[in-house]
Amino acid sequence: MNKEIFKEHMNRYLLNFAVLVLAWGGLLRRAFNCDTLTHMAQTRTDIDIMIQHGRYLNALQDFLLYQAGLSTTDHTGVTVLAELLLLALSLCIIQTCFEEKTGFGYMRAVRGREADIRERLAWLGLTSLLFVNVLFAEAFMFGECALMFGMAYLLASLGARAFCKKRYGLSFLFFFLSTMEYQAAVIYGAILLSAWIFLDNECRLTGRAAWQELLCGMLTVGSGVLNVLSLGLLERLGLVAEAGRSVNVGNLWEKAEICLQDFGRILIHSRELLPGVGLPLAVTLIGSGIVLWKCLRERKYGPAGYFLLLTAAMFLMVYILPMIQHDTRTYPRFICAFYAAQSMLLLLAFWCSRERLRAALCYVVCGYVLIQIFFCNIIVANHMISNTLDETYAMMVYEKITEYEERTGQRVEKLAVVNDTDCPFSYNNVSYKTDQINERALGTVSNTLVNVVSGRNFEKVAMDQEVYKRCFEGKNWDYFDASEQLVIEGDTAYWAIF
Repeated sequence: MNKEIFKEHMNRYLLNFAVLVLAWGGLLRRAFNCDTLTHMAQTRTDIDIMIQHGRYLNALQDFLLYQAGLSTTDHTGVTVLAELLLLALSLCIIQTCFEEKTGFGYMRAVRGREADIRERLAWLGLTSLLFVNVLFAEAFMFGECALMFGMAYLLASLGARAFCKKRYGLSFLFFFLSTMEYQAAVIYGAILLSAWIFLDNECRLTGRAAWQELLCGMLTVGSGVLNVLSLGLLERLGLVAEAGRSVNVGNLWEKAEICLQDFGRILIHSRELLPGVGLPLAVTLIGSGIVLWKCLRERKYGPAGYFLLLTAAMFLMVYILPMIQHDTRTYPRFICAFYAAQSMLLLLAFWCSRERLRAALCYVVCGYVLIQIFFCNIIVANHMISNTLDETYAMMVYEKITEYEERTGQRVEKLAVVNDTDCPFSYNNVSYKTDQINERALGTVSNTLVNVVSGRNFEKVAMDQEVYKRCFEGKNWDYFDASEQLVIEGDTAYWAIF
């Protein structure tokens, strides 16, 4: 590699990293959610749980750090930085895969042709969409798992790269290692490779294309299935107490209905993380419409049919994990693969557009990514508000406890917590929230929160029924009021969460 090409690749990496920092840089500080607090208090137990969920590599990473006296929860800004660095490298790998196939991309010169500034910006924008989108925010809510997410997507990107080079054994190895970090990353890999296969076969659904798609499914989804099977084997051998993952198809129609409703919510407002104006739907229609219009204008009905199948398959892949799980939970960290499918639609639209349309598409892509960045920053700001309120209320309770101890001379050793009749999972001050994006710790891991904030270890005990009936039963507060919600008797503090 000559000096100029190396310089181009370094510039590409730094630009990818800069875009990621624009979206998620606000999390380069200490932050937490419920699982983070649990990990702080029960690191060793959490590592065992990771093994039970098939995240063997993640468990190994955390164990080595734990043995070295390092905690990912104490340095969540560092782990988020590591995730951003790994995701930027993943983007470089994927960009290179498609540049080699399409002849378009970020590089100043691709296949001997010069790329103008709009082409380079569009390429940067449409690939950044893989990780710069509001649903991907959930992958940053777990500071203790940031390294896991970064490694999972990097390994999946390397698996896609190996597939493009026809090194299928190596591809399977990377995808299987990816499942040992986080299983959902292989769905991202499957979506990218499906679009790549479409290009590799020049938009024609041939026997070769069908074989490649089948092989792609075997290497990606098959890796996930093998990961789940390995858990069953470990359980039978007695190496884990219980397998935390299993395949449960159940009522397919009921599950499909849940997933279709969720898909509609994504198209309209991305689970209420974007304005409810149907922006994701509009961008999806623009990307798919351009490709279909080109196929039909040139009377290429076969490629048009193949493209429709591809589009349907990519969006169906988004819901593979919810469909095979018992409770059909559509976590944002699963369904953020929607934006991987949307990114591929925009990529195919850009590839098949003529110069004038390509210029217009550049503005659409860049505008869309800027909107995503804007709302990603709002989500991050809301996350900090939620963390601040959690810490503030926990500290106010602890201050009341210390006042009681100083006044009475009685040391409080125990903490009993109960929620009031309508205890929400997020604060009213936080506008952008869904599932574990901006969940509040108060009301879910309240005991752990107080222990972490105070630096003390209050024993978690059950709520005394006599105290509950006398002080808390039937009450529903809309605000924090320690004089009503906290009762201290003897060595025990009783706290009702609003």
